[in-house]
Amino acid sequence: MSGDNVSGDNVNNASANHAVPLDMDRGGLDAVLGFHLSDSQWEAVSAPLAPGVIVAGAGTGKTTSMSARVAYLSAIGAVDPGRVLGLTFTNKAASALVSSIRSRVASVGFAEAEPSVFTYNAFASRVVTDYGLRIGHEPKATLLTDGLRYQHAYRMVCSLNDDEVGEGLARMGRRPMDVTDLMLRLDSELSELAIDPRGVVEHDRALIAQLDVLGSGRGIAREIAEKARDRMMLAVLIERWREYKTTRDLWEYIDQVRLAQRIVDQFPDTIGDIRSRLDIVLLDEYQDTSIAQRQLLQTLFGDGFPVTAVGDPCQAIYSWRGASVDNIESFPQHFPRTDQRPASRYSLAENRRSGPAVLHVANEISTDLRAEHAGADPLIPPGDASSARVDVGLFDTIETEVEFLATRVGEVHAAVEKRRASVNGSDESIAVLCTTGKNIRRVDRALRARGIPTRVTGAAALLADPAVADTRALLEVVHEPTANTSLVRLLAGARWRVGARDLAVLGERAYALAGGHGRRDTDSIHDDLNDAVAGSDAVEVTALADALADPGPTEHYSPRAIEAFAEVSDLVTRMRAHTSEPISDFIARAVRELGVDVEAALADPSGTSTSALDDFHALAASVTEIDGRVSLGGFLTWLRDAERFNVTIPHTRPRVPGAVEIMTVFAAKGLEFTHVFVPFVCEKAFPGGKPRGRWLTSPGVVPWPLRRDVPPHLAVFPDADGESISKQSDRYADHLRALEERNNERLAYVALTRAEESLTVTGHWWGAGQSKPRGPHRFLQQIRAAVESADPDMCRVVMWAPAPPDGADNPITGNGGVSWPQPVVPSLRAELTQAAAAVQATNTTEPIAVTESLSLNESSGGGETADEQRVRVWHETYEALMEDHRLDQVDEHVVRLGEHVGATTFLRALREPDAVALDLLRPMPRQPSRAATRGVAWHAWVETMFGQQSLMAVDDLPGAADKDITSDAQLEKLKEAFANTRYAGREPVGVERGFSVVLGGRVINGRIDAVFAEEDRFEVVDWKTGGTASIDSRQLAVYRLAWAQIAGVSWRDVDAAFVMVATGDEIRPDTDAEVESLLALD
Repeated sequence: MSGDNVSGDNVNNASANHAVPLDMDRGGLDAVLGFHLSDSQWEAVSAPLAPGVIVAGAGTGKTTSMSARVAYLSAIGAVDPGRVLGLTFTNKAASALVSSIRSRVASVGFAEAEPSVFTYNAFASRVVTDYGLRIGHEPKATLLTDGLRYQHAYRMVCSLNDDEVGEGLARMGRRPMDVTDLMLRLDSELSELAIDPRGVVEHDRALIAQLDVLGSGRGIAREIAEKARDRMMLAVLIERWREYKTTRDLWEYIDQVRLAQRIVDQFPDTIGDIRSRLDIVLLDEYQDTSIAQRQLLQTLFGDGFPVTAVGDPCQAIYSWRGASVDNIESFPQHFPRTDQRPASRYSLAENRRSGPAVLHVANEISTDLRAEHAGADPLIPPGDASSARVDVGLFDTIETEVEFLATRVGEVHAAVEKRRASVNGSDESIAVLCTTGKNIRRVDRALRARGIPTRVTGAAALLADPAVADTRALLEVVHEPTANTSLVRLLAGARWRVGARDLAVLGERAYALAGGHGRRDTDSIHDDLNDAVAGSDAVEVTALADALADPGPTEHYSPRAIEAFAEVSDLVTRMRAHTSEPISDFIARAVRELGVDVEAALADPSGTSTSALDDFHALAASVTEIDGRVSLGGFLTWLRDAERFNVTIPHTRPRVPGAVEIMTVFAAKGLEFTHVFVPFVCEKAFPGGKPRGRWLTSPGVVPWPLRRDVPPHLAVFPDADGESISKQSDRYADHLRALEERNNERLAYVALTRAEESLTVTGHWWGAGQSKPRGPHRFLQQIRAAVESADPDMCRVVMWAPAPPDGADNPITGNGGVSWPQPVVPSLRAELTQAAAAVQATNTTEPIAVTESLSLNESSGGGETADEQRVRVWHETYEALMEDHRLDQVDEHVVRLGEHVGATTFLRALREPDAVALDLLRPMPRQPSRAATRGVAWHAWVETMFGQQSLMAVDDLPGAADKDITSDAQLEKLKEAFANTRYAGREPVGVERGFSVVLGGRVINGRIDAVFAEEDRFEVVDWKTGGTASIDSRQLAVYRLAWAQIAGVSWRDVDAAFVMVATGDEIRPDTDAEVESLLALD
């Protein structure tokens, strides 16, 4: 449905006095924009100043259309470009949109105009900030970071053990940490879907009653009812959690839209106030908005207000985070005109990005999608479109697919570089789009082995790095005794290299310890391992860690395995003693204990893995953000989410000219590349990742019948007049799978439409470790059909391997045997050879030979041969001796302070660099100090006195530096003295506030003793319990910078003082110069 073009009747009276001609036509707009709008773009751009939605297919110029619309409406005097509000999803997209609007309106005479562009949640936050006092929300309420969110929620859950809710949670049979995780997940989903927790309770209570009648409380009916009871308890807990935040002036990201909605519902005058500042609202990527966001926008800008939404339902790939594609589909009904007629819908189909062949296959893939969505037309090329090429292939194995991929990318890369050298300014780009971190890593290795520069982006790449994966595995085992897969990775990895038979026997032992019947007769090692790893109930699951500590009779294992089990068990025990450390410190400890940094440097001279470890440290700091802390469980949960949904995290290899970009399809959305490769489009491998739970079997998922966007076939369960509960649940699960497959279709469409000139899509039959062939995904078969029906000069099937015969063995693994341990990489073998030669030359007469492969025969039991063990010990000894020798030979040693450092160490390094360097080179244990313990107690007492108790144990609090408290009596005197200071009666805005601030390229972590607010300024305070000898004005300089970052103010608005508690004196050094010198470090 289309609308008439803007006429004089549509001109906004408040903006009609612009000194700009009112007769701007299409030709005039084309002239000032510098390009020709398509017919459909002109129709959308010149539409009436009324609600409308633009369904913009991939590559059809949605940002251009939005900015051109503002330019046109500004030119004819319909809107003031300074009264434009644009909303989008990321800061990057907001920056691009505001720049585009500024450029376009400047071309029609408004060079000084400043449109307002925010992310959707930032706009909601602004509403809460401006009007929150009306609902009792304090302007200075603390916005919880991810780390503090988990810590507060966990503390609240643990505090409910003695009341009715706590008893109900105890009946769930889950650990408090698991309950916390489920509660927060469900709370997030309820907030995005705008569903009240009480609605969940009512729904599940009725569901349980129905299941008791229809299912007689047996079988699948009982299982569904149990999950519903758990979800009811979580919903009640969510209400407690929201009360907890309100009473403590806390809020979090997911509360922003909910609180903004509450404000505009309870105080309708705020709607008029907000509208009075605006002439038009632009909604970018509208297909990705949540129901809660849509309802807020509908309340604020419904009833005919000029709203232009732009999006593409075929690219709605974020349903997992609460996005609802129904928002763009139902926009005309949600945002009617003033006369209550549905809003107009406009379609953009002329794709100016991709060549005709690419559009042909993209249209074939999206046929069913487009049939579901009004205005989603097939993509068409412009009249002057350049040619494009599409190749499709299916290979026998993943190995042959990767070989083909690397060869083809190499050919394209060479041609591109040749053109780049001959054509000045050529900007051709190449991208490989994968679906999992493991496949990203596989492609990256294959390309770099051929000398092709790569640039890897995103969570999947980082978490798939071997050094990071090993470190993460240790964190998982330390946190969760049943993390069997992670424990197997450690035991079978490069350091301990425990063989498959030993692991199988360990799994058998774990089975027995978990209540099994002892040693079983089995013909399959895989059966033992699978039994050990399988299971999801933490109470019933077999725990390999139990067997690690009690492996049983040693004659069943190789000697090397027994030694490895003891070493790993001791390592896990040592690590568990330090779980209270800040997560960055804990990760550093794990890296040191495992030695993965050294292994990574030896095995990968390019530095990719060592860079990944650095980025893993940075990731921990970024997750905790300004608070400097997050629980180990919270961090691991965040990693699982990052892996599952490939969230953007700060791991991007530095850009190299001509590098091939390797990323996931999620990360590629919104981008475009000259040449695109999409490998691994196979059954059960595309899109990959771990699926979310379904509400029938997972208490942390909102029931579909409660959702406002529920499809009719998911709206009712169970049907009282239907079949058995078992059959109904099977059919319902089929409907859910179909919905998930439709989302996969959108993901495939996004992948294909990133390509400009060439597109290559491939798959394989056999993956590594597969017992049954995968075969081509439905999408790959559709692409093949599209290619075969297209111009053979532009499209071709490069290879289509036939299906393997029934019962065929995987050619990658043959009969199932594997080389164990895996061969040592050549670069590491060279290092071993060098080490052996050096040691032999100094103190041994026995010749040493490093064999071509250090693999063992299976008959050895998977243990380490005597030669291999001797070489390993020599290698370790050699490295240690050579490092000592090197240090002895130089007069000056360069010591890296590290990328993450505590504020105390950082300041001491500025003051005493040599002493800090010596400590780092030769760290020595320090004698326990009673005075330091009393210093810790002092800080804990102050925090309690202010009513802001820490989420940490007392031993983790700052204060160890306060060694002037030499007796308990003196501690009591300090408490009395503190009551006489002017701070005792003041209300702090922060106590023991953690921070992370970047100085000199390093993340500086620390804690500010107290922060007070006074009018429009802040004051950071550091308590001093002794004399002035320990005073360092740079400490306050760091605190000023840190709090400025936390509060979002200039550091010049933050004062600072040392408070001498014993005397009440306040020392206020002028630290402006120190702040500026710290900033200069960057």
